[in-house]
Formats: sequence, structure tokens, C-alpha cells
Amino acid sequence: MERKEPTPKSIFSTIPPGLLKFLIKGLVLFVLWRVVYEGYLKPLGTPDHQLIQFLLKATYFILLPIYNDIVIQGYSIYLHHEPVLTFAIGCNGLELMILYIGFLICYPTSIKRALYFSFLGIILINVLNILRCAGLAIWYIHHLPYWDFMHHYVFKLVIYAVNFILWVLYSKDHETKSE
Repeated sequence: MERKEPTPKSIFSTIPPGLLKFLIKGLVLFVLWRVVYEGYLKPLGTPDHQLIQFLLKATYFILLPIYNDIVIQGYSIYLHHEPVLTFAIGCNGLELMILYIGFLICYPTSIKRALYFSFLGIILINVLNILRCAGLAIWYIHHLPYWDFMHHYVFKLVIYAVNFILWVLYSKDHETKSE
């Protein structure tokens, strides 16, 4: 008996309509974001520069009570004239915030709920990113051999886990029905 190869139409017909709509919205938002960011925002340095300045100052104020000889120069934080943390554009949290908001936009719910979780998520992502940056600076100063592991794995795992937990909470149906 000869086996038929599935056609694109038959593959898409097996995907539940709600999931298909979610995936299409996600793809459209992703392409739109990349076009706007790469074509317009990135060349202007907006909002990357502003996010890095915000993270620099917030990290500085967390570290200042611990280290009195700390200064900001450019995109770096220095202790005793040595750089302990340098911010790269890819580490400012923008992509994570866009990913988080993109999920909220694609998932069907009320605007009030979407705005509440957007606000909550953006604040939480920024607070975690500030704590991550301060932690990375402290880790660099006191535990340099493990810094790379902390930067690339541990801190990312924590931030993505919190992001995932927020998505799970968001996707749950919180409406209570009276009996």
C-alpha cells in the first residue's frame, strides 16, 4: 500500500483554529517588529540607548552602597578604574520585553487583562534585569571564574523562567463563575 505525502493544506487543517490564529498573529508581529526595529529604531539607537542608560544608572545605585569607588563611563561600570560590567545592546532586555508583549497580544483575552499583565511584566522584567546586572558586577568582582556561566546560563534561566510563569498565569482563565 502506497503512503501519501501530506499536503500543506492537510497539515494546516490538523492545527486547531485557535492555535493557527495565535501562530499567524505571532509570525506577523515578529516580522513587523524586525522590520520596524532593524529598519528604523536600531539605526537611531532608540530605545536601546535609553534602556542601557536606565540599566546603568539603576545598577550603579544598587552597587553604590556596597562599593564607594564606582563610576559610569560610556556603557560600562568601573570599580577602582577597572571595568566590572559593560552593557551590550543585546543585553538591555528589549527583545525579552517584546517577546513577552508579543505573546500577550497574540493570546485572546480582554484588553484590561492584557494591559495589566503588560505593565506588570515590563516592570518585573526590568527589575530582574537590574538585579541581574548588579549580580553580574558583584560576581565579576568576587567570583570571576564563574562569571561567564552565571551570565550565559543561570541569570538567563531565571529571567526566562519568570517570563514563562507570567505567560502561564496570563493564559489561565481567571473568571470565576457563580454556582
